[in-house]
Amino acid sequence: MTTVVLRPGHERRVAGGHAWVFANELSTPVKGLPPGGSVTLVDARGRFIGRGHANPASLIAVRILSRDPAADLDSVEFYAQRLSQALEARRVALPGRMTFRAAAGDADGLSGLIVDRYAPVDGGPPVLSVQLTSLGMDQRRELLAQALSDLHQPAGAILRNDVGVRALEGLAVGVEEWFGTVPETVSIAEGPARFRVDLRHGQKTGFFLDQVDNRAWAAARCSGRRVLDGYAHTGAWAVQALLAGATTAVALDVSRRACDLIDQHGRDNGVADRLSVICGDGPQHLAAMAHDGQRFDMVFLDPPAFAKTRKKAAGALKAYRKLNRLGMQLVAPGGLLFTSSCSHHIQEDRFVDELAHAARDLGRLARIVRRGQQGPDHPVHPAMPQTRYLKHLVVQLGGAL
Repeated sequence: MTTVVLRPGHERRVAGGHAWVFANELSTPVKGLPPGGSVTLVDARGRFIGRGHANPASLIAVRILSRDPAADLDSVEFYAQRLSQALEARRVALPGRMTFRAAAGDADGLSGLIVDRYAPVDGGPPVLSVQLTSLGMDQRRELLAQALSDLHQPAGAILRNDVGVRALEGLAVGVEEWFGTVPETVSIAEGPARFRVDLRHGQKTGFFLDQVDNRAWAAARCSGRRVLDGYAHTGAWAVQALLAGATTAVALDVSRRACDLIDQHGRDNGVADRLSVICGDGPQHLAAMAHDGQRFDMVFLDPPAFAKTRKKAAGALKAYRKLNRLGMQLVAPGGLLFTSSCSHHIQEDRFVDELAHAARDLGRLARIVRRGQQGPDHPVHPAMPQTRYLKHLVVQLGGAL
């Protein structure tokens, strides 16, 4: 196994638990690293730090997977053990839940691997939706397939490798069936609701499991309310609200395929008569509704990441201010705005600042009544702030100041 040496003075962060080693932190020539190979990382004095996967073509030159000098990163047993530990953690944190994120990359000691487990409501075997986001994990497909098959006994698994981060690793981008039988959709339960997960075309891995607990908190307060679900994707916020007693819901999404799926979810859950679906550009329709004087008791804004790189963070903050200003205009006095950012490059205090600016621009009193984040199946690594990517705020809007 190749030994990789850190530059003097660069050991503190990774020795403290962070899993990423950047190319400019190494004294070992990056070009000499084995692409995707297992390496041992030591500090400038030769002291062992960890073992991981290397990629000379990536800004993240080494991804640490273990702090055990004896760890064999090229054995199925290593990945089986890690995946089993991740599954047990979900059983403890989410007892009884059958659909969840079964592996969350760095937070589970599996840098470069995401696994979502979708359990059909008919009681059949689960289907796995997987992302391999590092060269090291991509090269170990056979080991991972065996470990996942033995542990989850799935009907099949699909690789949702259509994410831009793969290009940064020098990997091809696309969607492919991996093993077993993968249906077009799988019907899952989320509380009282039923949703069809579009495994091949849905955003990310097909469904936003990170917002499950936040949707449940919102639904408990929806009885008798009028709600708007902006950037609806599957319409999960709107459907949960209607099942909890909301009087009406409007769901907005730019994708025709997503809008058709929202319509289907309305019928599947018996709420179609109270659900209106608008297919079109989010900010444009939000602005038009605000101009027409439409108001809602609850507005949900869960847009895609506005800042996928650190360089785009400043522009993203302006976009969040503009979007939340539109959302606030649509909230009736005393109503609630549920707003989220899934950009890990956007820190929560900066997100809050933009909310404050938006409220000030409108001359409205805003109170943050709840701070949320991703659910327990999307755990946060305490040494890696990147793993706490989801910021979710519930803001109560008063009248004019």
